[in-house]
Amino acid sequence: MIIGNGSSVDLMPPEFWQQDCLYIGTNRALVFPSLANVRLDAVVIRDCWSSLFSTMEISRKFHFEIWCPAEVYKVGPAPERNTDCDEFVRQVKDWQFTENKDKASGESSIMRNSSVVIMAANVAWHWGVRDFQLIGVDYHGGMAEMFPPFDVSTGYDARYSKPIREGVVKQFCKMRSAIQSAGGSIVNHSPGSKLKAIECIEFTKAKAGYTL
Repeated sequence: MIIGNGSSVDLMPPEFWQQDCLYIGTNRALVFPSLANVRLDAVVIRDCWSSLFSTMEISRKFHFEIWCPAEVYKVGPAPERNTDCDEFVRQVKDWQFTENKDKASGESSIMRNSSVVIMAANVAWHWGVRDFQLIGVDYHGGMAEMFPPFDVSTGYDARYSKPIREGVVKQFCKMRSAIQSAGGSIVNHSPGSKLKAIECIEFTKAKAGYTL
């Protein structure tokens, strides 16, 4: 389960967060009230910690008081060494099907992209994940609720109220094609998502278990 930062994260029923799967948060997931009781197996950040919020004061508070002490596996971008992480990855052309490690640094490569969700998915692929679910991938405005004092503008809010850039759509299409070509699967559970590159399927709990 790759968890984006869209408001659909707040809409999911309790059973959505009780599946037998890896839960991988992204960017600001550590301050979402809706995830307060969810076991996050990892959190992936695409950019430097200082760019997560519109003010340095809040970004700094998040980094030092929330991100650093959090007992969760953290993955970040190789160029941003000042973001404390357990693993760093560098971005190269296209989806990385197998680990392509830099001989000097030991960093693995992932697909260069505009979305931390794609970054997190490619990282999870290297961990052996083949079947993916997405949530919080809305692209229709609105961020997931955040605990105070982090419930402020991120500086990116307005971007998600605009039409999705063609380049972003292409990147998600490449991700989907890569996963499916290797026998994997990917669905988006974000209600009303504008992103049509990934099939949107409502999450429901059936009597015999979970159905996608």
